[in-house]
Amino acid sequence: MISEHRKPLNKQEILNSIWTSLWKYFGLKEASRVGLWLVDINFLEGFGIIRCSHQTKEIVISALTLITEIAGNKFVFSPIKTSGTIRSIQITKNLFLEKNKKNINDIQIIDIS
Repeated sequence: MISEHRKPLNKQEILNSIWTSLWKYFGLKEASRVGLWLVDINFLEGFGIIRCSHQTKEIVISALTLITEIAGNKFVFSPIKTSGTIRSIQITKNLFLEKNKKNINDIQIIDIS
């Protein structure tokens, strides 16, 4: 997640923007197949885990990349990795954060004016 402001959004605002993107670009029929869950989100680290059906993974990734604004703030989702299980993606997330602990503050907030 890349945002122009450090003010954390709440989970409901993020979910609403994801659902809006799904409905807008893929329609209600496709959106109803997604099975979307926001498993984990950490605004300070700029990472989150989203759960969805394996059959609709590409639709969710596309919907995330099409989001440009949340609650009036410019916002970019950049999917890094997909996995078959929540456990393995949490392990991958932790390894990534440990490797990049020094640089995470530099890449988290970028001015996208």
